[in-house]
Amino acid sequence: MNNLVVYVLVFASSFVHAARFNTCATGEVCKPQNECEAVMKITSKGGWTPQERAYLKSKHCNYVNRLNHFCCASDTKPDHLPEAPKCGIYFGDRIVNGEDTNIDEFPWFALIQYSKPGNRIGHNCGGSLINDQYVLTAAHCKILVPKTWKITKVRLGEWDMRTNPDCQEDFCNDRYVEVPVVNILVHPEYYFEGVAQYHDIAILKLERKVEFSNWIKPICLPVDARIRSMDFTSHSLEVVGFGLTETGFTSPVKKKVELDGRTQAECQAQYNKAGVRIFEKHFCAGSDNGKDSCNGDSGSPLMKFGNFPHSKFGHYMQVGLVSFGARRCGTPDSSGVYVRVSEYMDWIIENTKY
Repeated sequence: MNNLVVYVLVFASSFVHAARFNTCATGEVCKPQNECEAVMKITSKGGWTPQERAYLKSKHCNYVNRLNHFCCASDTKPDHLPEAPKCGIYFGDRIVNGEDTNIDEFPWFALIQYSKPGNRIGHNCGGSLINDQYVLTAAHCKILVPKTWKITKVRLGEWDMRTNPDCQEDFCNDRYVEVPVVNILVHPEYYFEGVAQYHDIAILKLERKVEFSNWIKPICLPVDARIRSMDFTSHSLEVVGFGLTETGFTSPVKKKVELDGRTQAECQAQYNKAGVRIFEKHFCAGSDNGKDSCNGDSGSPLMKFGNFPHSKFGHYMQVGLVSFGARRCGTPDSSGVYVRVSEYMDWIIENTKY
């Protein structure tokens, strides 16, 4: 018996002796270990991290016939969240190493509109359209804004805030669409400690279903269990928004930034001096040249472009959403902190049903 098998058996026995079985969340079923791909990806190797060990304990749901069972994503996919090619598809040219977006790029981006005293309006957060009636954003976009600000609408199909419709050379889009928000659901475990945000995710329900077009489309979420378990550390990622630029002013045109995924240890080391705790439901990304997401981009999607399971098309997958970061925007070698969307998929699936 090799060392790996011994290691797995010893660790497995600790589950049994604990005799505490967890109840599976909505969208999960209790499966034998060898039928759960996310678990097998961890148990097939030795030297588990504290986060992996905690994950296994949290998913342990039974012990039958000398075999551990774990909560694993159900094979039944929710029909109210789209999968590629019905989401995340962009047929234009992807410009790499650039900051300007094409007029039809990232058609799932949503501007969160606030009503303010004096009949003023503002767009102070971003979000992502995840189906035809729900938008994903950050919880602090609801909780930490002034009490006199109220989220009233979501604007979709926007590219240049100075014009409507917008044109890029001779190519023009449709007029943007504004849809009232009828419900705001903040994650029940959300809290903040100083600059740090935890479980910083919220769902906006729109008054009506929106009609998709070349300018308005949903982004894909990691519904599939194989995607949920993927590690995007060191991957090239993109974030999009109208947030504060290096000049300190909000950009009137939708921008994008390319970032690299960072390990939790790297990120924690950067935030130690600030006394900020980075936990497993955070995801960090940054760059070495000062590029970052900034204030005003809160709630905007962090995305990965690639070929994912169940799709023959390259498409965008939302892996995070902007939560918090260094106090000085674009600080070189710093990481922004994002909500790890895969950790909240069960909650999202349960709360976006029609």
